[in-house]
Amino acid sequence: MQVDYDILQELGADEGWQYLKKREELIAREASDPFRHGFIPPVWRRASELLEKHRELLVMGGNRSGKTEWAAKEVIKTMYSKPGAVVWCFQTTAPNSIELQQPRIWKYMPPEWRNARKGQVTNITYSVKGGFTEAKFVAPNQAVCIFRNYAQDPSTIEGGEIDACWCDELVPLDVLETLRFRLVDRNGKLAVTFTPVQGWSPTVAEYLNGAKNLVEVDAELLPIWKEKSKLALGIENAIGAVKATLAGDILYEGEKHRVITGYEQVPIEQINPKGRPVLYFHTQSNPWAGWSRMKRELQSETREKILTRAYGVPTKAIAGRFPLFNPKVHVIRHSEIPNGTKYHWVDPASGKNWFMLWTVFDPAGRTIVYREWPSQTEYIEGVGYAGEWALPDGKRMDGRPGPAMQDFGFGLQRYKDEILRVEDGEPIFERWMDSRYGHSKTLGKEAPTTLIDEMASLDMFFTATPGDSIDEGVGMINDALSYNPELPVDARNQPRLYISENCKNTIYALQTYTGADGKKAPTKDPIDVLRYICLSDAMFIDGGSMKSRGGGSY
Repeated sequence: MQVDYDILQELGADEGWQYLKKREELIAREASDPFRHGFIPPVWRRASELLEKHRELLVMGGNRSGKTEWAAKEVIKTMYSKPGAVVWCFQTTAPNSIELQQPRIWKYMPPEWRNARKGQVTNITYSVKGGFTEAKFVAPNQAVCIFRNYAQDPSTIEGGEIDACWCDELVPLDVLETLRFRLVDRNGKLAVTFTPVQGWSPTVAEYLNGAKNLVEVDAELLPIWKEKSKLALGIENAIGAVKATLAGDILYEGEKHRVITGYEQVPIEQINPKGRPVLYFHTQSNPWAGWSRMKRELQSETREKILTRAYGVPTKAIAGRFPLFNPKVHVIRHSEIPNGTKYHWVDPASGKNWFMLWTVFDPAGRTIVYREWPSQTEYIEGVGYAGEWALPDGKRMDGRPGPAMQDFGFGLQRYKDEILRVEDGEPIFERWMDSRYGHSKTLGKEAPTTLIDEMASLDMFFTATPGDSIDEGVGMINDALSYNPELPVDARNQPRLYISENCKNTIYALQTYTGADGKKAPTKDPIDVLRYICLSDAMFIDGGSMKSRGGGSY
């Protein structure tokens, strides 16, 4: 708490003395009992409100954003207010628990607990070197806190009922799912805190898949620049240019100005389709974090590092294959789908449903994926809402099969009927099917036949997709997603591949697919269809002359 000398001058000697005395008293109270005294940042209050209402919360934080301090205080608050409560605190390893988590718990422990004598109930012994004895303590009101880590045998968390749990950093998804069941009987609370330095983990993906932004703010460290000539800028607003120059908002580069026209939006609060909230602790929101130093450290860093370190926003999957994919750039509103030449793409398989995409190639050379099937947002007659194609998994980087993969039992005629139903009469220029499966010979009634032949007999005609390698196809997808994230997205700097907001399974696959789980990974199916699109010679076709326009082929 810094002294405001302007206030001291206004108050005068006597009142100024009382002001300083009060200030010293507040500092002393916070030092001796931070659990009851001290400044509480607004974002901490909001986090506590969300945890109380939803009983589960993911806090994504930048470096030194205060998320660990909030969670530690929340643990003590739960124990203090509920005698006999059982709380578990998780960290990556036992040493990390001692170094990073346990000191925060000790800091916020009420003085009367710290000084309480050991007895039949109370047992609190702490040292800086070793943390809490036996990684556990019992408060005078019989509330118990146990420190665990993800390196322990997972079977140790089976059984038992708990009132609250704090999972700090990289909690495996299977551990998280087990803990949810441990909290059910006591209607307990679950707080997860995480700094996404390495990107999306399966756990983060489980929270952020389909999450909707509720509150966004300008990112001070991510200005949006626009380049203008000196002459144009002077004519537009000479006075404004002088003011901007004095404020440091214009960067001279030869005969050009780079002018800040705004700032990127970053989330503060989100909610996912399962009703689980996500709150972002920006480093700037922590008054003790040294924000001015952080700004200097990050001023020349990449956009991705700034998003992660200052705002707690993950930008890619851990070891993800599509590092440039950015939902703010590549995902567009369904209402903004342009007119153009439409194509239909199919990845058939046995034992699971076909995965299908529809694209439109526009005159500007862009490719927009505007429909997927099965869809999370559209009703299927006789099936209902299919749900997710792939779900996050604690052990498999590329997820596990979701309900939409489970075979609906459709025959070829039913697939044709379903395709025509969702298209609702829209003109499809060409249909493409995976060549490996579509050309595989099967025994027909009279002679061997193929799936492409069988569909042709039903008057639905498909072209076989190129048979290029997976790595080559992934490279082509990355090429289509490519743009310069350091510059504004405009006609000269934009990707060629976009995804409708309704295609949630495809978006999830782009965010999480790593290729680590081989050919049977469920997130591979949407990626395979995108490969077909990017490797094909599909393009915008002028309906009048059947002549190709633009650079829409890959």
